[in-house]
Amino acid sequence: MKTLTRKHFSSRLRVSRVVLLPIAVALFAMYPAPAAKAATLYTYTGNNYTACGGTYCNGGPYSLSVSFLTTLDGNALVNLPFTDITTTITAFKFSDGSGLSFNNTNSVPGQLEIQISTNTSGNIVTWFVGADTLPADTQMQTNWNSPFGFIPGADFSETTPNFAGDYGFIFNDPGTWVMQVTTPEPSTVVLLATGLLVLGMFRARWPDHS
Repeated sequence: MKTLTRKHFSSRLRVSRVVLLPIAVALFAMYPAPAAKAATLYTYTGNNYTACGGTYCNGGPYSLSVSFLTTLDGNALVNLPFTDITTTITAFKFSDGSGLSFNNTNSVPGQLEIQISTNTSGNIVTWFVGADTLPADTQMQTNWNSPFGFIPGADFSETTPNFAGDYGFIFNDPGTWVMQVTTPEPSTVVLLATGLLVLGMFRARWPDHS
């Protein structure tokens, strides 16, 4: 029987590493890295205001836009009855068209309220969506077919309390919602780190003795 010398054994180990390492890295790369929970982004584009006061009459036309990201997805958004989903919101933004905006970093202290119902596709069909600062001298709201709300069936923005001077307003002409489901992909950095880890494991297990 032929005896393997240390040189031959080391040579075979190097060949094994050359063959096995790419296979191992490929297998790890194909295994999906843990991804964050899918989220649903809703974006609302309103129609132009038909009435205005103060700053909203000095340019434009202006209209309200809203976006919010909710952790609800899939069956949780199918045929949803009119429900307050404010606690599921991870990010939001309201813009009045003139440059003023609220979002989850600059609206505090204030109030956010998002209530919606959806159809079999998860699209919003009725809603009451609003945000304001305290005291309520700046607020934005879109409210269509919901059971309640300030001026039901309207979009409005105002920078002074109770329509005291600066406001944009539209009644009985709702804008449109667009829904986008976002599913985070495994990070390229994670896959690269996995490959380097496998390489380190091979080198530690079979050091080069040549």
